[in-house]
Amino acid sequence: MTNTDNKNNIPLCPSCPGESSTTGKLKRWWSFTILYVIVLYATLPLGRPVITWMRQNFTHSQQHVIVYSLFGAAALALLIYIFSLRKKLSPLAYVCFIILARLYYLEFTTLIKYPEERLHFLEYGVLACLLHKAFSLSFKGVRPYIYAAILGALLGWGDEGVQHLTKYLPAVFQFLGIENVNPNTFRRYFSWGDVKINAIGVLYGLAFLATVVRNVKQDFQDCLSGKS
Repeated sequence: MTNTDNKNNIPLCPSCPGESSTTGKLKRWWSFTILYVIVLYATLPLGRPVITWMRQNFTHSQQHVIVYSLFGAAALALLIYIFSLRKKLSPLAYVCFIILARLYYLEFTTLIKYPEERLHFLEYGVLACLLHKAFSLSFKGVRPYIYAAILGALLGWGDEGVQHLTKYLPAVFQFLGIENVNPNTFRRYFSWGDVKINAIGVLYGLAFLATVVRNVKQDFQDCLSGKS
């Protein structure tokens, strides 16, 4: 049994070795997902020092260039992935990809104020794909999308909750006997705007799976021929 999409036999992780059972798949993908969330949450206190360093050493336009470069690398990886599926994807999949890419760009220019906030889209788009894969091993149809959207949005809200808790870090440092630490160094703040951005990132990730990855030639041909 290979690591493939349940419906269309599309590999979601071509490099992963074969998995012998559904239980093994569940453990593997939920482990990936949980580890990813742990990394996201654990690195939150480091966000403020990185953001401060960028603002002190780069102009606003240079920050845009850095963030766009990261997204350019992600887009290149995505294009390579889509190219690997070229024999299976329908023409409609490419149309959907172009539309999603355009909408994604519009979000950048209208919704987000600071360059570093754009990374939320990337982080939670990846999380959405992991959640969908994990849920699709237990459920079929639209339920993996619904469950992934709900849990992804909740984790995005939790992300902001963890940032709110960073206000207690000075007390933690004091308890541990660590002195001479600026209380604002690791300070992050809760923002409903960022909660919304995280949720939108989840929805874009799921939209990519639903309209691009699962838009295969056979389904497209069946639709044109009137088959169910």
